[in-house]
Amino acid sequence: MEEQFNNIINWIKNQENINGCITGSCMLGYMDGEKQDVDVFAFDETAFTKLLYLLHFNPMFQLLDPIEKWKFKDWTENPYKGSLKKLGLITIKFKYNLAIDVNIIFKEKSNNIFSVLSSFDMDIIAKGYDLRTKQYLDLSENNGMIASWNKWNPAFYKPDIWKIGRVLRQFQRVIKYHNRGYNTDLVTKKYIEILNDMLEYENIFNSLKVEEKVESVKKTSLILINIFNKWLETHSITKDELILLDQTVKIL
Repeated sequence: MEEQFNNIINWIKNQENINGCITGSCMLGYMDGEKQDVDVFAFDETAFTKLLYLLHFNPMFQLLDPIEKWKFKDWTENPYKGSLKKLGLITIKFKYNLAIDVNIIFKEKSNNIFSVLSSFDMDIIAKGYDLRTKQYLDLSENNGMIASWNKWNPAFYKPDIWKIGRVLRQFQRVIKYHNRGYNTDLVTKKYIEILNDMLEYENIFNSLKVEEKVESVKKTSLILINIFNKWLETHSITKDELILLDQTVKIL
């Protein structure tokens, strides 16, 4: 499996004139015993379409899931890109040799490798290989097995009460990388800091909708703070707590 994983990375790296990058957890190398995938970000629609066809016409890559087949067809046959373009973030998943997922991703406004890496929550995965320049970019702090929050990500500096859920739903990665052997406490503490800021939020608008949102965020913030503090103490989480975590973040 490791050989197949490396074959994918090398094959994609060798493609010419692709305006995109390889990034994400695959840049940390193969991890035996874990589900592996490879993320490739395209910086524009042309690059996204080119990558899709490169994989589509390579017999080693297949579209297996019906929804992935539908997305591919919608993007490549609909002149207006159908409903996909409205989402602003499109991922089409191929399976390499029936074993490893390869995600081709187009995220509007992420038109270079820095804009992609700076949107990640955890610094250890803020690494990428630019397919056009054939160069690496690493925004991590290089602290070995210590993971920090990504200090290049603007979402951590001015949390938006209407978008806070997008940041906190990444906590699943804290668990994932802890299980890989990384110390993820700094990321957890940053999440708690953000939640404490939400508790101090004051509604200055004369709006019932805003007031309801503020009260909901404060209520759910207290639940999440308790879960995160317990994680810092025990570094374990039950299935029920995971379900509660997922449901609570969705409320945000």
